[in-house]
Amino acid sequence: MELITYQQVGSTQDVARQVTAAGHPLPFAIAAATQSAGRGRDGKSWNSPPGGLWLTTAFDVPSAAAVQQAAMAAAQGVAAVLTTQTGLQAVVKWPNDLLLHRRKVCGILAETLVAPERTTLLLGIGLNVNNAVSQQQLPRATSVSWELGHTLELEPITRAIVDILDLNIDILVQHGFHAFSAWMNDNLALRGELVTIEFNNQHDVGRVTGVSETGGLLLQQQDGSLSEISAGSIYLW
Repeated sequence: MELITYQQVGSTQDVARQVTAAGHPLPFAIAAATQSAGRGRDGKSWNSPPGGLWLTTAFDVPSAAAVQQAAMAAAQGVAAVLTTQTGLQAVVKWPNDLLLHRRKVCGILAETLVAPERTTLLLGIGLNVNNAVSQQQLPRATSVSWELGHTLELEPITRAIVDILDLNIDILVQHGFHAFSAWMNDNLALRGELVTIEFNNQHDVGRVTGVSETGGLLLQQQDGSLSEISAGSIYLW
C-alpha cells in the first residue's frame, strides 16, 4: 500500500478525505509527524505531538455497513504489531481503543465516504509511541515507550501497521467479522465488569460477557438475560 507522509497536518483523516475526493487510487495511507487538529470518536480532540504514530488508511469497501467491525479488525492488527515488535500485550476496550495495563495507548476512528460509485473506508489510528503523555491531563493514558522504558523507531511500526491493516480489511470484506471474533473475545478489556453504554442519550447497564459474531458488545442484565449493544461509548459503572 502507498504510504504518503507529512511533517504536519490538521488531521490525517481530513487529508485522506481530500486525497480520496481528488480521485487518488485506493488503497493508500496518510501519516504525519504531528497533527494540529487530530480527533477521535464523537469529534473529541486528539493530542498529536511529535513521537506518536498518527495515521489514516483508505480502502475501497462494498458498503458502509461494517464500520464498527472495521475498527475492531484494525485494533487486532495494531495489537498484533505491538506484540510482534515490542512484546507488549494490548487488549481491546470495545469498540475502538487499545489498552496497556488498563491505560489507553491507541484510539481508532472508522468513517466512510459514500459516493455514487464508490464507498471508501477511512481508518484513523492514533498510537502513543514515543510522545510524552501528561498523567495530569490524561491520567488514564500511556505510551509504548513509557511501558518499555525506551523509545522506538516509528517507521518500522508504521509500515507494519499499514501492511496488517491492508490484510485485515481484506479478510473482513472477504470473510466477515467472525474471522476476528475469537481473538476479540480472548483479548477483551473489562470482561466481567459492570459498565454503562451511552448512545444517543440512552444508557444501558450490564456486565460485559463478550463480543458477538457481528461485533456487538454482549451485556448480562441484572435479570440474567443477555443484550447485544451495536454502538456506543463504554464507561465503568
